[in-house]
Amino acid sequence: MQNKNILFVIDSMGIGGAEKITLTLARKFVDNGYDVDLIVCDNIVHLEIPSEINLYILDFKKSLLDYTRYRLKLHRMIDDLIKENGYDYNLILVELQKATRLMHGYNHLNLFHVVHNTLSMTAFKNRKGLRLFLKKRSLQKIYNGLNIITVSDGIKDDLLTTIGIKPQSIQTIYNPIDREHITHLALEANLVNEDNYIVHVGRFDPAKRHDILLKAFLQSNLDTKLVLVGDGSERDKIITWIDEFGLHDKVIMCGFVQNPYPIIKNAKLLLLSSVHEGFGVVLVESLMLGTPVVSTNCKSGPNEIMTGSLAEYLVPVNDIEGLSRAIQKIYHNPYVVPGSLMDRFLPETIIRSYMELMEL
Repeated sequence: MQNKNILFVIDSMGIGGAEKITLTLARKFVDNGYDVDLIVCDNIVHLEIPSEINLYILDFKKSLLDYTRYRLKLHRMIDDLIKENGYDYNLILVELQKATRLMHGYNHLNLFHVVHNTLSMTAFKNRKGLRLFLKKRSLQKIYNGLNIITVSDGIKDDLLTTIGIKPQSIQTIYNPIDREHITHLALEANLVNEDNYIVHVGRFDPAKRHDILLKAFLQSNLDTKLVLVGDGSERDKIITWIDEFGLHDKVIMCGFVQNPYPIIKNAKLLLLSSVHEGFGVVLVESLMLGTPVVSTNCKSGPNEIMTGSLAEYLVPVNDIEGLSRAIQKIYHNPYVVPGSLMDRFLPETIIRSYMELMEL
């Protein structure tokens, strides 16, 4: 019998979108009969790792010559795992930038680096002139010559055009969203004790533009509540904006919720007000649960998810009036989500694309 062995290498297993997507993909490989090893660079594991997935911790610690030292340690760890297993990996997937830097120089026929974010939107922020040039060169040095997978075409275009990376190969494979899993989770108790609300799910980060969201909600003048699910660096600012706009009786802040799916499932609609995304996982999740979506047409992902009839519900970035009108329209006349439109993001579809990499 042919061995079926997959290795994931990732920065951490915190509560971010890339980590959750990696875990979904790893679980699906297990379901398809693969042995899955997972190496976490930082000693951060907040997600529950199934016992079928073999977890290893590099325990990266920033210090003098940190990347050189831990790069060698990581490479030895992988070689030792191959020796212990008695056979090589069919596929190695490297997720996020620290892991990519640490994997530099490791030679393997089927090794791919997965990029989950629009790198220029964060890396180039507030940089001009020489600082911008040096940052661009730094990213080129990290990603040039690699086999790259991007989770949206927008990210691929950003890498090639905006940053100017010259990869060995590059292709888009969308994030897998496990509809069966999230539908099951959506049956659990809803933490929001309201019959009538709209929802935003995402970290409290400047890129999410909660100020635009709150202004659009205020302008919509709807007799409903706005539920904010998430936490992060902008929390105090968001509280200030809520008071400033007189919305303290109309906004519910839930904080981080381990299972947001009952909240999404029972909402009238889900909003996304970001200035940039890597993919927009929550959009697919909401649509799979039958909850209509209104989103900014930001880089990158939303216009690849909300295609066909759903494109009507994309509004320009930072357009408060446009977002407000779309909220009013969908709240009063919710659209029926075309069920088959989200099939292209199902794990069984996505995993076939990864399996094809082993046959190249």
